Amino acid sequence: MRLVLFALPSLFYLNVIRAADKINWEASVREATNSNSELNAAKSSLQSTQYQIKAARSGYYPSIQATAGYSYDSSNSTRSISTFNNSNNPSKNYTTSINATENLFSGFSDSSKVDKAKYVSSSSEASLSNVKAKISFDLKTAFMGLVYSQKYIALTEDIIKRREANVKLVQLRFESGRENIGSLELSKAYLAQARFDYLQAVDSLDVYQTQLARVLGREDFADLEVDGMVPVVDPPYKDNRKINYKDLVKDIPVYKKAYFDELSAKSSIDISKSAFYPTISLNQSVGRTGHESNSPVDSWSIGASLVFPLFSGGKDYYSTKSSNEDYRASALSRINTEKDSVNKLKDAYTRYVEAVMKLEVDSAFLKAASTREKVGTAQYNNGLISFTDWDIIENDLITRQKTMLQTQRDRVIAEAAWEQVQGKGVIP
Repeated sequence: MRLVLFALPSLFYLNVIRAADKINWEASVREATNSNSELNAAKSSLQSTQYQIKAARSGYYPSIQATAGYSYDSSNSTRSISTFNNSNNPSKNYTTSINATENLFSGFSDSSKVDKAKYVSSSSEASLSNVKAKISFDLKTAFMGLVYSQKYIALTEDIIKRREANVKLVQLRFESGRENIGSLELSKAYLAQARFDYLQAVDSLDVYQTQLARVLGREDFADLEVDGMVPVVDPPYKDNRKINYKDLVKDIPVYKKAYFDELSAKSSIDISKSAFYPTISLNQSVGRTGHESNSPVDSWSIGASLVFPLFSGGKDYYSTKSSNEDYRASALSRINTEKDSVNKLKDAYTRYVEAVMKLEVDSAFLKAASTREKVGTAQYNNGLISFTDWDIIENDLITRQKTMLQTQRDRVIAEAAWEQVQGKGVIP
């Protein structure tokens, strides 16, 4: 009866991963590149700023307008003396004209607006690079999380089988009088813990499936399964103390964005100051006016205008003061971004190197624990070691196996974090 009870849990703890929708790493990168909503939004924002550059250049070109008018006036009437009757003679008039205005000088505002639009576009481009790096990090984290979850489910299934076998072994030794009841109860508790670990592993599967589906731009995450691993590379620097982080900062998107935001704020000062300069424009007009009873009259005119700003209620003055403060804030923000980015680069690279080394260490420990478990189980079966010694060896192997999966996941995430802080990744 006891053997039947020990076998029953294996009927309930089946593999829940169904290969209904399997995706490998290369396919996930392509799908995220094409379908991620955050990435597509950033691309649209960049395109918008590029159109703004063209809009800002409109100040260099003449403004041309065409107008047409028609009027019908029925109030124009005459009185006939011979018949003493009223006779209405409606008046019908039309006008057409083409007017052109060329801005000759606008206080340097046109060039400043173009410069500002270019800096805004460059800032948006840096933001896009930053979004690509973030999505690359999210993709690696979600993909590796699902790899971890799938492997952890398989590991806990294997642990359940081993714990079930251990319970049977201790049960037989207890019934033969070679083991005590405490050892048997502890073996059963380990089996219950293994089943609980399996339950947690299954619950984590939905979480990682949801995360990966979000990064891929999918609505449905049911039965999503990954195949393979995230490719990794070794740290690029042998000694992180010799890395010139200040030079690295100049190339990262976060710093570039702060830099172009500063230049954009400086251009806003020039735009504000342009209100204090006179404006010069050239005007030309060609038109025709006609009446139904007369021949149309053509008209043509050309002229220039010079406008001096005298007083605007303080608007121009305070706008310039505001732009100066915005520029000062942007400059300080850029300095702070540079310092903060240096710290993040150092921290990310240190964690990256440590994660790589920890994986090597944990691999060595796992190899040693696997060897010890084989020897220890054989010794316990032959009565050469106690249950306590065998229990320590068995638990050490299980702990090392769990730790190894976590370390593999953390190593990939640490490398992805190092790439993200540099503004790099797998998203083209």
